[in-house]
Amino acid sequence: MRLPDGARSRALLIGTTSYRHLKRVEAARNNVEAMREALARDAGITGGDCLALTDPDSLAEVGAAVERAAKEAEDLLLVYYSGHGLVDDEGMLHLTMTGTSDALLPWSGIPFRLLNKAVQYSRAAMKVVILDTCYSGIAIEPLLGDDLTGQLRIKGNFTLTSSPANSPSYAFEGLRHTAFTELLLDVLKEGVADAGELLTLNDIYKELLRRTHARGLPEPQKCGTHIAAESLALAPNRHEGPPREVPAAMPEPPVRQAVPAPAPSTEAVVTADEVRSVKFTAVQLAEGYDQDEVDAFLDRVVLALVEPPTGPQRLTADDVRSSMFTSTRLREGYEVKEVDAFLDRIEAEFERRQAVAARRP
Repeated sequence: MRLPDGARSRALLIGTTSYRHLKRVEAARNNVEAMREALARDAGITGGDCLALTDPDSLAEVGAAVERAAKEAEDLLLVYYSGHGLVDDEGMLHLTMTGTSDALLPWSGIPFRLLNKAVQYSRAAMKVVILDTCYSGIAIEPLLGDDLTGQLRIKGNFTLTSSPANSPSYAFEGLRHTAFTELLLDVLKEGVADAGELLTLNDIYKELLRRTHARGLPEPQKCGTHIAAESLALAPNRHEGPPREVPAAMPEPPVRQAVPAPAPSTEAVVTADEVRSVKFTAVQLAEGYDQDEVDAFLDRVVLALVEPPTGPQRLTADDVRSSMFTSTRLREGYEVKEVDAFLDRIEAEFERRQAVAARRP
């Protein structure tokens, strides 16, 4: 886990405050400025490497900024948007500009599909998209013919949205930031109680879930690979727990004998026979994993599991954790949740084997 390399990363922060045909979103400009400060402070993305684009008026202007950031980014590419989100007659999400109108939506907005495609083509190692807009959850729904969710999973993207597909987001009158971005900024600044030294994307998402539930706000959505969510951090964890109460007279601590760590279980979490015989549900016209690729990986797992746990291992828990498969939709694939759940068991088995090997004299 690591923070981004600021010099090799790029951020594009887009915010639309003023509209000719829609209600003004005063907080969007403030969101962009605050996010820019946070990324400079926490991720080291500064100066021209973190471009703020407020009140864009043409798709060409936005496109040029996106293409530039996507082309220059090598480590992290982060794109943030704050403003109105509108949905067209086909259910596609459009981000809005100053001249966007409902009547001419296909021609006057920023199709998220187009923006996401530019992000996908970036050579950046990690790509993060954050949308603070109404109906932004549409951006991570599997879209027929586009298979957006699969693309995000395969290519190491992480997308975070302020609300589900059928829900508005909130900008309360008189507050400097929108509700979602306010919470995001708070998490980056205050840290998370049960996280490590660095805040991963997953840490941030889980804390946002907790805080939105506590305040009765729309539930944020995410989509991304496990490796994207856990391997990249956006900020150091600044959480400081409450100070411990110290008694007036500290008693002498009792002498304690060292307690050896418990031995790892001798019972396998999953066996080679179980892997050979596992059957997954086949899905079509829904997100799935390529069947041949999954089968080929499980063949490697079987070969590794038939060997003794105390000897050299063909696979490690990290190998399982970072495994990735081509996403399917128009052709048959294996049901994603079933495969992921089974891989979790396999990962646990190789962690057990590593613990067994580590205890050998």
